[in-house]
Amino acid sequence: MKFAHSTAPRRLAGLLLLVATAWVPAAWAAPVVTSKLEVRQLVTESGHQQLKPATAARPGDLLQYRADYNNSGDQPAGHLLASLPVPAGTSLMATGIDPAGAQASLDGTHFEPMPLMHDVTGKDGKVRREPVPLSAIRALRWDLGTLAPGQTRSVQIRVHVNTPINTTAAGKGASSPR
Repeated sequence: MKFAHSTAPRRLAGLLLLVATAWVPAAWAAPVVTSKLEVRQLVTESGHQQLKPATAARPGDLLQYRADYNNSGDQPAGHLLASLPVPAGTSLMATGIDPAGAQASLDGTHFEPMPLMHDVTGKDGKVRREPVPLSAIRALRWDLGTLAPGQTRSVQIRVHVNTPINTTAAGKGASSPR
């Protein structure tokens, strides 16, 4: 007795295998975001400001911290947050914060739009809202949105050195998804 074998189940299985093969790489593909931190000293030579490599800093020096974020993956990286701490012994400068729209933090954890405001009681006993001094800010954060494959975005701050610090530990900027 001959059995009739249908080729339909085999065709369906082959089609499912083809679809699964095409789907799996896309499902496993992911953005690969890396960051690089660069510290440079802002110096004035012949009346022009220039950025030079910084290895150590003395009180009164001006430093620029720049973090570059690059998506070397093959998928967009969404909801990218970029952060730069304001190192101990330094004060944030109003100039050199780039891009605009940064959020600031007094503790490196809780961020709010700039300028940070606080209540101050005057000599007359009245409470009024005033900007928090830049010297009290300990970190900045930017919402960079979506970083396309191959795209790089940068954030930077400038700080004034108040006490001696060592800048040789040029590590990575922090990034975290929301």
